[in-house]
Amino acid sequence: MVTNEDTGSAYDADASGTAVIEYRADGSQFWSVLGPVLVGFGEDKGTLPRGLYVVDGVYTMEISASGHKTLTTAHATTDDLCARVG
Repeated sequence: MVTNEDTGSAYDADASGTAVIEYRADGSQFWSVLGPVLVGFGEDKGTLPRGLYVVDGVYTMEISASGHKTLTTAHATTDDLCARVG
């Protein structure tokens, strides 16, 4: 459940996907994902604007050792949960 504490608006997000995660020696990660998962992006820290998203479909995500996230979609959608509960 994602809730905006200021307004009380809430959304029950489906994050039932599956990910195989490769943890690398340098602290980076490589995710191969099928289905919906919750992904947070920081300000200037990824290929999506700052926020919390449900990313659903077939995709990969590379997370650098510094935390920068690169989302590469084969067939996927993104749902901006911050906008949804805004």
